[in-house]
Amino acid sequence: MYLFLHSHLSLMLVRQVAFCGLLLTVPLVGLAQTAEPVPSRFYVGLSAYTSAYQRGSRQFGGNTLPPVQATLGYQLHPRLALQAGVAYNVGKGSVSGLSHDFNGNIIGDYRSVYRNATLSISALSRYTLTRTLSHRFQVDALGGFTLEHQTFQNSGYYTDTTQPNGANTYDLSSRRNTYLLTVGPSLRYRVSPKVELVGEGTINVEMRAPRNITTSGALGVRYRFGR
Repeated sequence: MYLFLHSHLSLMLVRQVAFCGLLLTVPLVGLAQTAEPVPSRFYVGLSAYTSAYQRGSRQFGGNTLPPVQATLGYQLHPRLALQAGVAYNVGKGSVSGLSHDFNGNIIGDYRSVYRNATLSISALSRYTLTRTLSHRFQVDALGGFTLEHQTFQNSGYYTDTTQPNGANTYDLSSRRNTYLLTVGPSLRYRVSPKVELVGEGTINVEMRAPRNITTSGALGVRYRFGR
Protein backbone atom coordinates (compact mmCIF):
# COMPACT_ATOMS: atom_id res chain seq x y z
CA MET A 1 0.00 0.00 0.00
CA TYR A 2 2.80 2.36 0.90
CA LEU A 3 4.55 1.66 -2.39
CA PHE A 4 1.33 2.30 -4.29
CA LEU A 5 0.74 5.67 -2.60
CA HIS A 6 4.37 6.67 -3.08
CA SER A 7 4.25 5.80 -6.78
CA HIS A 8 0.95 7.64 -7.20
CA LEU A 9 2.26 10.79 -5.51
CA SER A 10 5.47 10.67 -7.56
CA LEU A 11 3.47 10.40 -10.78
CA MET A 12 1.29 13.36 -9.79
CA LEU A 13 4.38 15.42 -8.96
CA VAL A 14 5.96 14.62 -12.31
CA ARG A 15 2.78 15.60 -14.11
CA GLN A 16 2.58 18.92 -12.23
CA VAL A 17 6.20 19.74 -12.98
CA ALA A 18 5.70 18.86 -16.65
CA PHE A 19 2.54 20.98 -16.80
CA CYS A 20 4.29 23.98 -15.22
CA GLY A 21 7.19 23.59 -17.63
CA LEU A 22 4.75 23.54 -20.54
CA LEU A 23 3.12 26.75 -19.31
CA LEU A 24 6.52 28.42 -19.11
CA THR A 25 7.45 27.41 -22.66
CA VAL A 26 4.17 28.53 -24.30
CA PRO A 27 5.04 32.29 -24.21
CA LEU A 28 8.48 31.58 -25.60
CA VAL A 29 7.03 29.58 -28.48
CA GLY A 30 4.54 32.36 -29.20
CA LEU A 31 7.29 34.97 -29.24
CA ALA A 32 9.41 32.85 -31.55
CA GLN A 33 6.52 32.57 -34.00
CA THR A 34 5.07 36.10 -33.91
CA ALA A 35 7.69 38.55 -32.69
CA GLU A 36 9.34 40.80 -35.26
CA PRO A 37 12.18 43.23 -34.57
CA VAL A 38 10.83 46.70 -33.86
CA PRO A 39 12.88 49.23 -35.86
CA SER A 40 13.84 52.64 -34.55
CA ARG A 41 11.12 55.20 -35.04
CA PHE A 42 13.12 57.79 -37.01
CA TYR A 43 15.87 57.66 -39.61
CA VAL A 44 17.98 60.18 -41.51
CA GLY A 45 20.15 59.64 -44.55
CA LEU A 46 22.51 61.15 -47.11
CA SER A 47 22.78 59.83 -50.67
CA ALA A 48 24.32 60.65 -54.00
CA TYR A 49 21.30 61.47 -56.18
CA THR A 50 20.64 61.63 -59.91
CA SER A 51 17.57 62.18 -62.08
CA ALA A 52 16.54 63.56 -65.45
CA TYR A 53 16.25 66.96 -63.74
CA GLN A 54 19.45 66.75 -61.69
CA ARG A 55 22.58 65.28 -63.13
CA GLY A 56 26.27 65.63 -62.34
CA SER A 57 27.39 67.38 -65.52
CA ARG A 58 28.35 70.83 -66.73
CA GLN A 59 25.44 70.99 -69.13
CA PHE A 60 23.45 74.17 -68.48
CA GLY A 61 25.86 75.04 -65.70
CA GLY A 62 25.44 71.80 -63.75
CA ASN A 63 27.98 70.52 -61.23
CA THR A 64 30.45 67.77 -62.12
CA LEU A 65 29.57 65.84 -58.93
CA PRO A 66 26.14 64.27 -58.35
CA PRO A 67 23.75 66.24 -56.14
CA VAL A 68 23.31 65.11 -52.53
CA GLN A 69 19.89 64.04 -51.26
CA ALA A 70 18.94 64.33 -47.57
CA THR A 71 16.24 61.98 -46.27
CA LEU A 72 14.09 62.05 -43.13
CA GLY A 73 11.82 59.10 -42.33
CA TYR A 74 9.29 58.00 -39.72
CA GLN A 75 8.51 54.34 -39.05
CA LEU A 76 4.75 53.86 -38.66
CA HIS A 77 4.92 50.06 -38.47
CA PRO A 78 7.72 47.47 -38.67
CA ARG A 79 6.95 47.22 -42.39
CA LEU A 80 5.60 50.68 -43.23
CA ALA A 81 7.39 54.04 -43.15
CA LEU A 82 6.94 57.54 -44.55
CA GLN A 83 9.93 59.47 -45.80
CA ALA A 84 10.73 62.88 -47.31
CA GLY A 85 13.74 63.61 -49.48
CA VAL A 86 15.33 66.88 -50.58
CA ALA A 87 18.02 67.31 -53.23
CA TYR A 88 19.45 70.58 -54.56
CA ASN A 89 21.71 71.30 -57.51
CA VAL A 90 22.91 74.67 -58.80
CA GLY A 91 25.10 75.55 -61.74
CA LYS A 92 26.41 79.01 -62.48
CA GLY A 93 29.04 80.62 -64.64
CA SER A 94 29.72 83.16 -67.35
CA VAL A 95 30.59 83.28 -71.03
CA SER A 96 32.31 86.18 -72.79
CA GLY A 97 33.95 86.82 -76.13
CA LEU A 98 34.13 88.96 -79.25
CA SER A 99 31.34 89.49 -81.77
CA HIS A 100 32.05 89.29 -85.50
CA ASP A 101 30.14 90.33 -88.59
CA PHE A 102 29.54 88.09 -91.61
CA ASN A 103 32.94 89.04 -93.01
CA GLY A 104 34.76 88.03 -89.84
CA ASN A 105 35.45 91.54 -88.66
CA ILE A 106 35.29 92.28 -84.93
CA ILE A 107 32.36 94.54 -84.15
CA GLY A 108 32.35 94.36 -80.36
CA ASP A 109 32.15 92.01 -77.46
CA TYR A 110 29.53 90.16 -75.41
CA ARG A 111 29.14 88.70 -71.93
CA SER A 112 26.53 86.33 -70.46
CA VAL A 113 26.12 85.32 -66.79
CA TYR A 114 23.84 82.41 -65.92
CA ARG A 115 22.56 80.58 -62.85
CA ASN A 116 20.33 77.49 -63.09
CA ALA A 117 19.07 75.62 -60.02
CA THR A 118 16.89 72.57 -59.38
CA LEU A 119 15.21 71.63 -56.10
CA SER A 120 13.75 68.11 -55.84
CA ILE A 121 11.31 67.32 -53.02
CA SER A 122 9.85 63.84 -52.64
CA ALA A 123 7.21 62.44 -50.26
CA LEU A 124 7.17 58.64 -50.38
CA SER A 125 5.77 55.69 -48.50
CA ARG A 126 8.06 52.68 -48.06
CA TYR A 127 6.73 49.15 -47.51
CA THR A 128 9.08 46.26 -46.72
CA LEU A 129 8.53 43.20 -48.92
CA THR A 130 11.10 40.89 -47.35
CA ARG A 131 9.34 38.18 -45.37
CA THR A 132 11.77 38.09 -42.42
CA LEU A 133 12.50 41.52 -40.97
CA SER A 134 15.45 40.26 -38.94
CA HIS A 135 17.50 39.62 -42.10
CA ARG A 136 20.25 42.09 -42.87
CA PHE A 137 19.17 42.44 -46.50
CA GLN A 138 15.74 44.01 -47.07
CA VAL A 139 13.71 44.86 -50.19
CA ASP A 140 11.18 47.71 -50.07
CA ALA A 141 8.57 49.14 -52.44
CA LEU A 142 8.43 52.94 -52.78
CA GLY A 143 5.46 55.01 -53.90
CA GLY A 144 4.47 58.68 -53.73
CA PHE A 145 5.06 62.08 -55.30
CA THR A 146 8.01 64.25 -56.34
CA LEU A 147 8.17 67.98 -57.05
CA GLU A 148 10.88 69.30 -59.36
CA HIS A 149 11.30 73.08 -58.98
CA GLN A 150 13.63 74.66 -61.55
CA THR A 151 14.78 78.28 -61.87
CA PHE A 152 16.66 79.81 -64.81
CA GLN A 153 18.48 83.18 -64.75
CA ASN A 154 20.53 84.77 -67.51
CA SER A 155 21.82 88.32 -67.81
CA GLY A 156 24.43 90.10 -69.91
CA TYR A 157 25.02 92.36 -72.87
CA TYR A 158 26.14 92.27 -76.51
CA THR A 159 27.32 94.92 -78.96
CA ASP A 160 24.52 96.67 -80.82
CA THR A 161 25.44 99.76 -82.80
CA THR A 162 21.79 100.75 -83.13
CA GLN A 163 21.63 101.51 -79.41
CA PRO A 164 22.74 104.89 -78.02
CA ASN A 165 25.36 103.31 -75.76
CA GLY A 166 26.46 100.82 -78.42
CA ALA A 167 25.27 97.76 -76.50
CA ASN A 168 22.10 95.89 -75.73
CA THR A 169 21.60 94.52 -72.22
CA TYR A 170 19.20 91.80 -71.07
CA ASP A 171 18.11 90.17 -67.81
CA LEU A 172 15.97 87.04 -68.17
CA SER A 173 14.55 84.69 -65.57
CA SER A 174 11.96 81.92 -65.41
CA ARG A 175 10.81 79.09 -63.17
CA ARG A 176 9.02 75.81 -63.68
CA ASN A 177 7.35 73.24 -61.43
CA THR A 178 7.01 69.62 -62.52
CA TYR A 179 4.81 67.20 -60.56
CA LEU A 180 5.65 63.51 -60.73
CA LEU A 181 4.20 60.20 -59.60
CA THR A 182 7.11 58.15 -58.24
CA VAL A 183 7.33 54.35 -57.79
CA GLY A 184 10.16 51.86 -57.58
CA PRO A 185 12.23 49.46 -55.45
CA SER A 186 14.61 50.15 -52.59
CA LEU A 187 17.37 47.85 -51.36
CA ARG A 188 18.75 48.05 -47.81
CA TYR A 189 21.61 46.27 -46.07
CA ARG A 190 21.94 46.60 -42.30
CA VAL A 191 25.56 47.13 -41.28
CA SER A 192 24.63 47.56 -37.61
CA PRO A 193 21.40 47.99 -35.63
CA LYS A 194 21.55 51.74 -36.39
CA VAL A 195 23.28 51.99 -39.79
CA GLU A 196 22.04 50.83 -43.21
CA LEU A 197 23.37 51.06 -46.74
CA VAL A 198 20.56 52.05 -49.11
CA GLY A 199 20.05 52.03 -52.87
CA GLU A 200 16.88 53.33 -54.54
CA GLY A 201 15.75 53.34 -58.15
CA THR A 202 12.46 54.96 -59.17
CA ILE A 203 10.33 55.63 -62.22
CA ASN A 204 8.70 59.07 -62.45
CA VAL A 205 5.59 59.84 -64.47
CA GLU A 206 4.76 63.49 -65.10
CA MET A 207 1.23 64.09 -63.88
CA ARG A 208 0.42 66.76 -66.49
CA ALA A 209 1.93 64.74 -69.33
CA PRO A 210 1.80 60.99 -68.53
CA ARG A 211 3.82 60.13 -71.61
CA ASN A 212 6.86 61.84 -70.08
CA ILE A 213 8.52 59.07 -68.06
CA THR A 214 11.92 59.56 -66.42
CA THR A 215 14.07 57.71 -63.90
CA SER A 216 15.95 58.67 -60.74
CA GLY A 217 18.27 56.94 -58.31
CA ALA A 218 20.00 57.35 -54.97
CA LEU A 219 22.84 55.53 -53.24
CA GLY A 220 23.93 56.29 -49.70
CA VAL A 221 23.79 55.58 -45.98
CA ARG A 222 21.00 55.82 -43.40
CA TYR A 223 21.06 56.15 -39.60
CA ARG A 224 18.20 55.08 -37.30
CA PHE A 225 17.40 56.55 -33.91
CA GLY A 226 14.57 56.83 -31.38
CA ARG A 227 12.02 54.27 -30.21
